[in-house]
Amino acid sequence: MEILQLKYFQHTARSENISHTAHSFMVPPSSVSASIKKLEAELGVKLFDRGANSLKLNENGKIFLRAVDVSEKEINKAKIDILNNMSTQSGEIKLLILTNRIRVTDAIAKFKSEYPDVAFSITHNGYFDFDNYSKFDVVISDRDVDLDIFETRNFVSEEIFLAVHKENKLANMNSIKLKELTDVKFISMPKGSSIRDFLDRIFKKSDIIPEIVIESEDPHFVCKYLKMGLGVALFPSISWNKQVTDDIRLIRINQGIYRNSYMYVKKSTSNVVKLFADKLITE
Repeated sequence: MEILQLKYFQHTARSENISHTAHSFMVPPSSVSASIKKLEAELGVKLFDRGANSLKLNENGKIFLRAVDVSEKEINKAKIDILNNMSTQSGEIKLLILTNRIRVTDAIAKFKSEYPDVAFSITHNGYFDFDNYSKFDVVISDRDVDLDIFETRNFVSEEIFLAVHKENKLANMNSIKLKELTDVKFISMPKGSSIRDFLDRIFKKSDIIPEIVIESEDPHFVCKYLKMGLGVALFPSISWNKQVTDDIRLIRINQGIYRNSYMYVKKSTSNVVKLFADKLITE
């Protein structure tokens, strides 16, 4: 069994969607499907129950997923132990954080408490400035970055919901279609931010121009205006999960839409950067 093969299975087991896994790993769906079938052949059992338009992890799959999760943790722990064993960790890590800021910031705080001699240089701007990415050791983004200097790792796959105030007329809906949002007032981050770019892209595919009435650079204030009932917002379920309160209702869009974020780690980099990247993945 290959590690990539297990990663395909692990992602598909959680999403129960081969196309979603393929998009996350930037490979054709046929590659994911063939890899999983090969894995099932090696194990001698089916890991998924397949329907005409469905894929469901079965009991065999659940048992194997638990084993893969444990193995992944042990492998990552071993990589961290090896890097720790090589030298005292110090130096500077240059970070470009364009998505999942809260999660990455929490990881930086933990890393600094463990390795106080490591310094961080952190930038949050420059979403479309691909030429500038090469200046950083680690880039966190939901954009596909085709630069040979980076190793690409999957970071976070999260569903994007429509968030509304509990008194909003949409609050009792379990799901909603994009075409039903043509006359809805949106609160959003400004152009040049990842979540705004995501909003613009999904609406452009449906030939819809969203009505944006408030823009804020801080997710905290996007959610604050949301809680005031001033509009609705696209809501990343993992990145912004700490903002969820009893005042907010999350509504699934279509059959579920997802944003994949990636970690781009410079290949020719220091051990301390590799150590931070491994720890960030395991957080």
